[in-house]
Amino acid sequence: MSNQDYLIETQSTKSDVRLHDRLHGLDGLLVDVIIVSWNHAHFMDALFSSLTHVAYPKDKWRLHIVINKDGDGTLEAVNRLRQMYKTQLPQIIIHEPHANLGFSGGNNLAITWAKQNKSNYVFLLNPDTEVTPDFLVEALMVAAADPHIGTVQSLLLRGQERDQINSKGNAIHFLGFGYCLGDRDPISTAPKELTDITYSSGAAVLIPIKVLDQIGYLDETLHAYHEDLDFGWRVLLTGRRNVLAPKSIVYHHYEFSRSIRKWELMERNRLAVVLKNYSLPTVIVLLPAMLATDLAIYTFALKGGWFWKKFKANCWFLKISTWKYLLSGRARIRQIRVVPDRFLLSYFTYKIEYQELKSGWAERIANPFWQALYISYRILIQW
Repeated sequence: MSNQDYLIETQSTKSDVRLHDRLHGLDGLLVDVIIVSWNHAHFMDALFSSLTHVAYPKDKWRLHIVINKDGDGTLEAVNRLRQMYKTQLPQIIIHEPHANLGFSGGNNLAITWAKQNKSNYVFLLNPDTEVTPDFLVEALMVAAADPHIGTVQSLLLRGQERDQINSKGNAIHFLGFGYCLGDRDPISTAPKELTDITYSSGAAVLIPIKVLDQIGYLDETLHAYHEDLDFGWRVLLTGRRNVLAPKSIVYHHYEFSRSIRKWELMERNRLAVVLKNYSLPTVIVLLPAMLATDLAIYTFALKGGWFWKKFKANCWFLKISTWKYLLSGRARIRQIRVVPDRFLLSYFTYKIEYQELKSGWAERIANPFWQALYISYRILIQW
């Protein structure tokens, strides 16, 4: 045996020993990895190729593909790749609802299956990602070590620029805006150790089944956008932690969509989450700030060409069905809440720092205005 062959064999043996030591502490936990696809067939080759290298035993994790759009090529791509990698992948479960259930409904469909089939954890994974071999092991080690952890987010790096961060955790503005932290920052600025975050991105997040049992599944009324923010908010309400596992790395081929429809859903869902999750006294206190911000957003929307979508988002709150949904949601929040709003505000922020949304309006006017209000509310809200 040559020195080089000996070195390679020795390194491989050491790697296997380290992996065995890490897996020993996980005690055979069963995990369901869920991917919800809507017109994402072109991402499947890269995603499946990366999944063949996952360093978790194939009999201890299952792969779900939820196809929210019939005829978009995803089913054909998955069947081709399943045949190509049949000895390198775990069991694959394909769900075809024959309707667009949205991010929330699609994940909930697979979560229900996972729970019925004795799963310990689910890992929600975007279709436009590529995983590293240890992404699952590293996230599981974090979750298994602390029963108070509600979600574990992987460190998301940009798939196109792999030396740049996409998300090192997500921020919640006290008026309900949500955004990625660290987007486009160099990877050298990423945390090196376990870090508490406000909420986990739905693009790559591990969730214990016991947490889903306690706080409920993803909110299907939200359909898409803010559903991960809402879930993370509920985690905090129970006194649990949302954390970033920086050694669990996932590459995200992320592009910020500026579609007009997206703005409508984001605004509608932002307000819905605020009205559902804050206590009534907090909603009343925040109402003037919410109204002032809404008027400013109308100006922003008029300039951006989505004024009527913003108007439509607000009109949604005039429906009786909307208020039935909000009242029902508030009742569920009261059942799980163990921490006060003053605790939540310590996690929230007054700033909009997300690079894709930076503007002179946010930096020169909105952020200073929100900062003054936020400081006042932190003093006032003692419930």
